[in-house]
Amino acid sequence: MVHGIMNAISWGVMLPSGAVAARYFRHIQSLGPAWFYIHAGVQLSAFFLGTVGFAIGLKLGNSSPGVTYGLHRKLGIAAFCLGGLQTLALLFRPKTTNKYRKYWKSYHHFVGYACVVIGVVNVFEGFEVMGAGGSYGKLAYCLCLSTLIGACIALEVNSWVIFCRKSKEDKLRREGIISDKGSTDLIHS
Repeated sequence: MVHGIMNAISWGVMLPSGAVAARYFRHIQSLGPAWFYIHAGVQLSAFFLGTVGFAIGLKLGNSSPGVTYGLHRKLGIAAFCLGGLQTLALLFRPKTTNKYRKYWKSYHHFVGYACVVIGVVNVFEGFEVMGAGGSYGKLAYCLCLSTLIGACIALEVNSWVIFCRKSKEDKLRREGIISDKGSTDLIHS
């Protein structure tokens, strides 16, 4: 039970929340570098909590001879390994001016999103392993995940609205309709 709760919180809620923080908070200029510290803090906390949950899972697996949950175990190992790679990648993070930064960033996004997807899928697999497919715990997790997905949709729509407004404003500047110091009242009306 402890293994399931810890991993549902860490891999299933905190890890996706940390990815959301990086995806949507980094564009908020008033936050400055705080978005990075939020992202890194949530992700590292999720990984360390998930590591404890993973260790408990290994202990449970070793103390239950003859009982195997192949897919759940494999997904757990994959999530843990990817999470470990992400954590180690912090040590090799190039400066923003480094020519290899774009490759590191691509790696970080790909491995990070893979870890999030595998973690969430494994939480659902864990509910099935526990025989709790129709439980209130699974319902609570689904509500939490749905809320996070709803927030992502709202934030993504907001990002597109801002992008479209800025594009329109840039076009009006190029055409000389508004000055570089001009207000954006034309766009908002």
